[in-house]
This record gives sequence, C-alpha cells and structure tokens, in this order.
Amino acid sequence: MLNNPLLLVCLAIGCGALLGRISFKKVSLGVAGVLFAGVVWGYLEPAVKPPDALSTFGLALFVYAIGLSSSDLLFDTWSHGGWRYILIPPTAIGAAFGVAMVASRLLNIPASTAAGVFAGALTNTPSLAAATTALGQRGAEATLGYAIAYPLGVLIPILMLAWPFRCETASAGDTLASAAIVVHNVKEPGEAVGGLLERYALSVRFARCVRGDEQFALTGYSVIKNGDIVTVVGLSDDVRNATEILGVESGIDVLHDRSQLDYRRIFVSNPAVCGKTLRQVGLFRTYEGIVTRIRRGDRDFIPNAETTIMPGDRLRVIAPRENLSAISKYIGDSYHEASEFNILTFGLGLAMGIALGTVEISLPVGIGTFEIGPVAGCLVAALILGALGRTGPLTWYLPYGASMSLRQLGLVVFLACAGIKAGALLHSAPINLSVLVAGACITTVSCLVTIVMARMIAGKSWPFIGGVLSGVQTQPAVLGFAVGRCGNERVEAGYTAVFPLSMLLKIVFVQIFLMVMNS
Repeated sequence: MLNNPLLLVCLAIGCGALLGRISFKKVSLGVAGVLFAGVVWGYLEPAVKPPDALSTFGLALFVYAIGLSSSDLLFDTWSHGGWRYILIPPTAIGAAFGVAMVASRLLNIPASTAAGVFAGALTNTPSLAAATTALGQRGAEATLGYAIAYPLGVLIPILMLAWPFRCETASAGDTLASAAIVVHNVKEPGEAVGGLLERYALSVRFARCVRGDEQFALTGYSVIKNGDIVTVVGLSDDVRNATEILGVESGIDVLHDRSQLDYRRIFVSNPAVCGKTLRQVGLFRTYEGIVTRIRRGDRDFIPNAETTIMPGDRLRVIAPRENLSAISKYIGDSYHEASEFNILTFGLGLAMGIALGTVEISLPVGIGTFEIGPVAGCLVAALILGALGRTGPLTWYLPYGASMSLRQLGLVVFLACAGIKAGALLHSAPINLSVLVAGACITTVSCLVTIVMARMIAGKSWPFIGGVLSGVQTQPAVLGFAVGRCGNERVEAGYTAVFPLSMLLKIVFVQIFLMVMNS
C-alpha cells in the first residue's frame, strides 16, 4: 500500500501536521514539520518517489498566491525606501558563495558535490537543477550533496528565529475606534474635510455629520462648521487626537443613530468592482454612501479614495437607509461568491508564470544560458498581475480565503515531496561529515548576514526580518514557521521584497561556482 507516492505524500502531510504542533518552550516547527515527516517517510520507503511535477506545481501554486496578495505591499515598501532590501540578497548569497569556495577547498569536497551543498544549504531546488544540467552524468553527486545539506538549510534559520519569535504573537491588526465630536475649532464659514485632514495631519476617517435635524455622509469635499457633530473612525490614539483638535466628544449617541443614515457590513463579490479603487467605484456619486473601514482577513483598516477593493473584502458602508439595499446588490454581498475565485484568470496567470520560467537568459562573458524556472516565473508573473489588478474585464486577484487555502495546500504538498526525496537519498548515501560542516557553515553565514543587514535597515521588526530571511533562503518552511508565529502581512512583506532576486542569484551563482572550481 505504501508503494503509492500520493499516499506517502498524504501521510507525510498528516504526520507533519502532528509533528508541527509539538511545542517546547513556546517553540514549534509549525508547517515545517511536514518537511521533516517527509524525510522520515522517504527514509523508510526509499523506493517511492513523488512525481517531480507534483512538487513543482505545489511550490508554484504557493508562490503565485503569495505574489498576488503581496504585490501592492511590495511596491509600497519599495516606494518608501524599501528598495534598500534588494541589497541584502547579493550580499548574503555572495557571502555564502565565498564560504562554499573556501570550505570545498579546505575540506577537499569535489566541485560537483560542493555545488549541490551550496544549493542545499540555501534550499534552492532550481539552482540544483541548473547544477545537475551543467554537470551532466555527474549530476547525481550534486543531488547527494543537496540532500545532505538541505535539512540543515531549513533547521538553522528556524532555530535562529525561534528565540526572537518567542514573544511574538500572530497579529490580527490594530483595533479601530469611533467617536462623535462636537466641532468647535474650525474656521468660519466652514472647512472641507480634506483640508482639515491635511492641515492637522489627522489619520482618521470622517463618517457622518449631524447638522440640526439633518444627517449626511462626509467625503473629502464636504464642509463642516462649528456646532456640527461629526463621527470619526481610526486607531484609538488618532481618534483621541482628532477629538482634541476639532472640539469635544459629544454626549449624544450619534454612532448608533440609524434614523436617517444606516450602516452595514457588505462582502465584495461582484467581479465588476473587484480590483477598482473606491474612487472608481463611486459609491458617493451614485448612492450618497461612503466606506468607513475595510476588513481584509482578520485586519480592519481605514481606506482612502485610492484603496483597491479586493474580492472577499468586507466593507463597512454608511449611506441613506433607502440606498443600502442597492449598494449591497452593486457590491455583491454574497459570501458564497466571495469564497470562489476566477478559474480563467487563475489558470492564465499560472500558465504565464510557467512559460516565463522557460525563457533562456544568457549569462555574460560566454558562461552559458539558464532559465529562472517555473517557480520564480510564477512569482514574477503574480507580482506583475497583482500590481495590475485588472486587465479589462479580467480580475487577477484571489479572494482572501481562497488565497490562504491555495498557498497552504501548495506549501504542504511541496514540503512533503521535498522531504520524501531527501529522505530517500539519505537512506542510500553515507553521511559525509565534511559535507555537513560545509553546508552548516554556508547556511549560518548566509542567515547571519541577512539578519544583520535586515536589522540595520528594518530595525527590530522581527516578523519582517523573519520574512526577509525566509525569502533569502527561498524556503517556504521558514516562511510558514514565521507566519505561524507572527501573522501574514509583516512576514510576507519581507519575503516578497527579496525572494525574486534571491531565486535568480542562486541559479546564477551555482553555475559560476562550477565554472570557477573546474577552471
């Protein structure tokens, strides 16, 4: 029965989930347990080999879902000085390259095996593929070095992050607060909301205004006057600051008054509005309604006119009571439809990424050509498509729930396949102490350089540093560990900032390594 590769993959996933739940002093493997369970099953059943296409598709699925959901955050990070993070991969991988050169010569490791150790210590299968292609019949020696070094390439960064992560908890985002303010401190005859936000650097969202017996929703162009009662939404400190600047907190319960204006949480499920900004959707122009907050996954945040609406978002809309039903119909408000994803754009996006990975790129000075591979191709395609959002009627985004499910499925399938293959190789090959030492040195130096540089740039934001480290290692198990401890957004921002360049550099460096060692 165990001769069925798919059965072995499923057993590795199930056993790995149990292994990942074991905690010692608040430290656990999390989803990385699937990899180590796969190693055990591969060692016990070395003749059973999962299809290579299954492993590749799992990882491609994972990075494609990550890229789509993280593209906006990545480009926002780069536009606010985050371009400095692209200095980390060449420095860290260059340091690893130097260690690999020195260690292979000092420990008398053959160039073919050392190339595999370099790829395994940095846990990068595409670079192994590039090495085996360049080595031809000696490619098995590189694969052996890869299998020995790979487990350390996963375990060492997890151990390095375990201590600083001990106090981290999965973040569900900051809690938003609301307040009703009696306005006293605006200039007569009145000031526009947009002007007030800019002049006082307020980080709140104005929702409604009560003026005498009249109530209306507020936009950036709305004018408020002294004596008005306005409601604002934002973080607690920002709401308190706005109250002090504009006037005093109202004693009238305006927040729950639904006599003229009503409010409702509405699911975004209509493809016609997905991928558009709030300005493009134009709720106020058509329905006199505004969006005061958006809940995406477990996080609430304050939107602005340029905020892009994603499928599965929950919009808090305030509008005249008679218009709310029409707004709900326009936005969709179907949980069932919000949980589905567009199979057409999903398939096209993956196909474009896989095709991009097959394009041959020439190296300088006649070294040769290489391909970035389907995994890196899918990530690059996802980042571009996620930044576009829409192409005519086609929406590239994935609903939040579908994205989380697809990335988790792809991740555990890849980890199970990779672990089984590594375990099978360890079963038939003697453990070479020199190879283990070289692999440990390469991984350790790469991780230390990454952490030091990331801390110099990002400060003490360990979730972000963990994402950068997992991106430089191009290691989903490390990413899964970091996400399990710290939540998604901060970790994945660091991961996507460095992953594409790290993937490309490893493919190039391993081929340069072989050229130098064989010269």
